[in-house]
Amino acid sequence: MKQSILVCSFFIALFAGTAATAQVEINPSFGANISALDAKIQDIDAEARVGWNVGVDFVFGGDKRFFFEPGLHYYSFTADLVKDPINQEDLSLTDQTTIQSVRMPINIGLNLSGSDALLPIHVRAGIVPSYIIGVNERSDIGFDRDALNDFALAGNVGVGVDIWFLTIKANYEIGLTDFFNDAEGRNNMLT
Repeated sequence: MKQSILVCSFFIALFAGTAATAQVEINPSFGANISALDAKIQDIDAEARVGWNVGVDFVFGGDKRFFFEPGLHYYSFTADLVKDPINQEDLSLTDQTTIQSVRMPINIGLNLSGSDALLPIHVRAGIVPSYIIGVNERSDIGFDRDALNDFALAGNVGVGVDIWFLTIKANYEIGLTDFFNDAEGRNNMLT
């Protein structure tokens, strides 16, 4: 937990220092996310479900053709856990767990229609380092934080449109590293 606080504090200080010397837009954001996580950990099947997220993006050069957009976000999503029966007499156990992470997207963007357009459209791409900060552990199924890699990396692509003072965005993260310690499986996410 102390490491995650230090990492978050470092990035906030970095972005705040950069913002003081350059023109920057600060965009708070919130939304829903859907994960495409499907993995088998020993005798447990894990399938991700809908979650939510909140954060802030810092847009440098948003009125120019190209812009730089780092951010800091908190993500929470739920995973269905199904424990397969070991023999015929055992029942299949099903439970849910909630996984929380801090994500730091680092994107480069392109304004497609220009900032003076009626509906400015922009695209972005980059990388998303993430760090697991919490897991609602389930002792009855045997799933805990140790089953997950603390650090993960994803690629990110997205599109957005500005409507008055709001920006509506859709982003897709493609997992580049395994989400679990002892099993193959990457977490792809639509936000």
